[in-house]
Amino acid sequence: MTDVSEADVPPQTNGFGAEEEDDRTKMRPADIDADMREMERRKRVEMIMSSRLFREELERIIEVQLKDGNGPAGLLQQISDMMGIQGGRLQSTNFFKTSNCVVPINDIRGVESMGYAKGEKILRCKLAAVYRLMDLYGWTQNIYNHITARLNQDQEHFLVNPFGMLYHEITASSLVKVDMQGQVVEQGTTNFGVNVSGFQLHAVVHAARPDIKCIIHLHTPSVLAVSSLKCGLLPLCQESIVIGEVSQHPYLGSIHEPEEKEKLARDLGPLNKVMFLSNHGALCCGETIEEAFYNVYNTVLACETQLKLMPVGIENLQLIPDETRKQIYDAARNAPEGTAPPPSQIDKKEKRFRIGGLEYEALMRMLDNAGFRTGYIYRQPLVKGDPPRPRNDVEVPPAVSSLGYLLEEEEMYKHGNWKKYADGRKSNDRTRWLNSPNVYQKVEILETGTPDPKKITKVEVITFENKEKN
Repeated sequence: MTDVSEADVPPQTNGFGAEEEDDRTKMRPADIDADMREMERRKRVEMIMSSRLFREELERIIEVQLKDGNGPAGLLQQISDMMGIQGGRLQSTNFFKTSNCVVPINDIRGVESMGYAKGEKILRCKLAAVYRLMDLYGWTQNIYNHITARLNQDQEHFLVNPFGMLYHEITASSLVKVDMQGQVVEQGTTNFGVNVSGFQLHAVVHAARPDIKCIIHLHTPSVLAVSSLKCGLLPLCQESIVIGEVSQHPYLGSIHEPEEKEKLARDLGPLNKVMFLSNHGALCCGETIEEAFYNVYNTVLACETQLKLMPVGIENLQLIPDETRKQIYDAARNAPEGTAPPPSQIDKKEKRFRIGGLEYEALMRMLDNAGFRTGYIYRQPLVKGDPPRPRNDVEVPPAVSSLGYLLEEEEMYKHGNWKKYADGRKSNDRTRWLNSPNVYQKVEILETGTPDPKKITKVEVITFENKEKN
């Protein structure tokens, strides 16, 4: 007998052809297809769990993690790699990003705002919004680091975060008001205190530079890495230029000694807004909260860019020339082209351009659209004006439409029957009352319902049909 290979044997399809079997599969109801897929998934899981190699590999990974103690993130990542799960790396900073619970930034409502000084509520909302932005960008370090804002220079009061709260928990009312020594003036709406030793770093800068209103302490890995380099931040990109001259200070861990405070103030200088602390991150300052966050954003980008270029060697890096640096810095300090006010506001007093103001307003719109309720007062609200309309001597009522206005640019209208029809209709409307067969006459009648009736003159219309009957 002739041997028949397995490839020559037709597949078993229960009496149906392959195409008919596919058609039967497509004709299945949706619930049956879902059940079939679930059964196949369970079969695959059962095969994996019954595999001896899988059990041995899983036991080895768990044993290594128990010995090393790298935490659950590393364990989950290794299991996902072994299972071949597609997706990004598991990061501890993304655990809470999918939460739908949003704590409003502006939680000062109604009569509660009367308990704050003039402008304090707005400043609280701005500062709390910066804490949220730092959290969304992933530039936080648990409950540590501070962002401070000066309330006024007369009493030297400052707003600072309660020590013990995460950045995404900070609200306008929870901020604590302290004096220059870090003593609590107003507790806020929480029971947390203030990290006085951490606030002293900000207090030294506030005391030395009255022009600075907001200070943000950055401790991200990229900024910390650049602060540990002997060369410091190099002028390699535009972001490293727009923040201005950068100061360096050999941070010793504490600034309780008067000599250390004087040295820190001297290293910062009278004009610089960014200062790197050796092996301790950076201080980003600003005359406004908007400018401080503007310096933070560009500092982080500049540090990340430099770290990506460092592997090629410092001798291979091309630094930006001094003349170009001055042009870039001056351009960043002036209003960009294309932001001129509309013609209706040219005569009004022009508002002072604020560094980082446009970018900050855009971020506030992002937070408000996400439901954070920032309480921010927009200088340039995103409101669309009415579209321009043609100026006519007579305003056309909104209920009236004109076909000629819609088609006046069309050749078909200019030289066609539409034009003749519209012109003839207009002339007929104007002369219709002249050719009317109706007769109008004045009739005097007496008032009714009064003891002393008076004569009233009315206009009576006698139609053509009534006239023929009479």
